[in-house]
Amino acid sequence: MISKNISQLADRFRRLELHAAHGGREVLRVLTDVIYENQAIVISDLVTDLHENIRYLLDSLPPYAPPLNNINLILLLVENALTNGDNIAEVKSQLGSLQKDASDPLANRDRIANSLLNILPPDTVVYTHTLSETVLGVLLELHRMGKLNMVIVTESRPNNDGWDTARRLAEHNLNVRLTIDAAMPAAIEFAHLMLSGAEIINIDGSVVGKVGAYSAARLCELYKKPLYIVADSNKINYISWKDFYPNPITTTSLGFYYSHPSLDITGNYFDVTPPHLINAYATEKGLITASDIPSLVSNTKVSLWLAQQMSNS
Repeated sequence: MISKNISQLADRFRRLELHAAHGGREVLRVLTDVIYENQAIVISDLVTDLHENIRYLLDSLPPYAPPLNNINLILLLVENALTNGDNIAEVKSQLGSLQKDASDPLANRDRIANSLLNILPPDTVVYTHTLSETVLGVLLELHRMGKLNMVIVTESRPNNDGWDTARRLAEHNLNVRLTIDAAMPAAIEFAHLMLSGAEIINIDGSVVGKVGAYSAARLCELYKKPLYIVADSNKINYISWKDFYPNPITTTSLGFYYSHPSLDITGNYFDVTPPHLINAYATEKGLITASDIPSLVSNTKVSLWLAQQMSNS
């Protein structure tokens, strides 16, 4: 039976209401509730119910790594319990540590900010696009350290996430300039560097991000400005994901309701930035390069059931 919380979360993913990190925390929360509230007597019945709910959730999941990685953590926990002959009470007691680790969305911001200190020029002007909770937290930490002169933010159409980034930075008295997406070339030319978030960091180092991130990366290449992906390691795609789907923009998301047989709405919510456009990845593990990512992936255990679901999707 599909949990009400799972159904509601799936609807939120379909409406793209959740960013990657927030989505990961919500997935962990609702799957934990599924386990806590489950009335099964034996682990095998719990696993069956959990699989049913996860299948439903996967059908609506955008191309975000943290939700999928947290699904993997939950599955590994129950699969290990099944193998070891643990009871359900023991499984529930182990969930507390998983929840604690994911409770603070900015838990790694200090370490990520410190990984950037040696590459920042004096009075740094940073360009960023859209809203990333990790980038936001790192910018605020760098501001607290006195390392930033200004942050330039583009609005990030069609849902204007950049507005939220600019507002939240300004509320902390950080010098912010908000501009339209079409002014991206001038913004990047003026900045020293770009800090960008990620929905997924793939094994080859390519990054799935909000639409516009790839265009910004090409402009960084043109103006010879370094691009650093700012993300905790939970953004790395440890699990073979189904073919990336771009999630087409709709008339509703554009707020454009005119209809005509000769008119089609085109464009996508996400794009992919290739690794050759990225200087490095600032994570809680320090600065890493694309060549470091395969070893991180190969050293991460993946649920066999989840890997099978991904290969069949």
